[in-house]
Amino acid sequence: MKNIIFFLGKGGVGKTTSSVSLSYHLADKGKSVYLASIDPAHNICDIVSEKPFNGVKNIYQNLFAEEVDVEEYLKKFVKNTTRSMKNTYKYLQIINLDSMLDVMKYSPGMEEYAIMYALKDKIENNIDKDYIIIDTPPTGLILKIFALPFTSRMWIEKLILWRKKIINARGAVANINPDAIDKELAIKEEDDKVLKELGLQSSTVEFLVELLQDRNKTKTAIVMNEDELSLNESKRIKEGLDYMNIPLNLIIINKKGMIENKVNIENSFSGIEKAYAPFVKDTSSTEHIAEICKEWAERLIDD
Repeated sequence: MKNIIFFLGKGGVGKTTSSVSLSYHLADKGKSVYLASIDPAHNICDIVSEKPFNGVKNIYQNLFAEEVDVEEYLKKFVKNTTRSMKNTYKYLQIINLDSMLDVMKYSPGMEEYAIMYALKDKIENNIDKDYIIIDTPPTGLILKIFALPFTSRMWIEKLILWRKKIINARGAVANINPDAIDKELAIKEEDDKVLKELGLQSSTVEFLVELLQDRNKTKTAIVMNEDELSLNESKRIKEGLDYMNIPLNLIIINKKGMIENKVNIENSFSGIEKAYAPFVKDTSSTEHIAEICKEWAERLIDD
């Protein structure tokens, strides 16, 4: 994989058309491309004039597209998580753990976690492609998804530390009185199911943290229009990326000339490259789609 490229921005500014345009451009250059939408409101099919499809589909030359089924991933994530927790904590059935876990899908943040794990899976499954292009949800949701690996890493590190202390304490008690510790409870780190599960979670978030911060592999582009609301949301995205030390490579001002009371963007985002993209109404052909990224494509790819 040469690069993974994320397109970020407010809803309706042209993230999807921009990601599709670059994907076609790369395919025309002979590159293998995986294009994915992790936005629950998909519209890749509409832009490329395809009927809705499930899974990965070869839509053009060596361009493979997928509109990730977030709802299905949420169900899968909840099912796998509840099964794992029920197995790990089966000795706690006396406190009706089943009922507690069965309502987990309604917990705040579950959709974000599901998308985070979907993102990891899709990247790992397409690591053989030259480029991975990701069309993302609007500002609020994508910033939460990007932040999850970083916040999760902090929590997991603390949980692992405390879990090891618990296991060591059990071991100390077992050395004094072996009958004082239930046989279901591990007294060695290598035997503890909870610690193993935390290790798996740790590897997942570390993979994403390293990927997002890898300036040689990961690139991000903010797509915006020339209006004040779009400008303010774009500034918010940049602040979030800066806080997480995720590179921002390009600001794409889309639909050039379409906004009547446009704002001054040139003085914003100091030090970040900017490019303008024309408004293309007809995306029925690859030639029309290619017009969108004509000016800025080469700034995001490494050949």
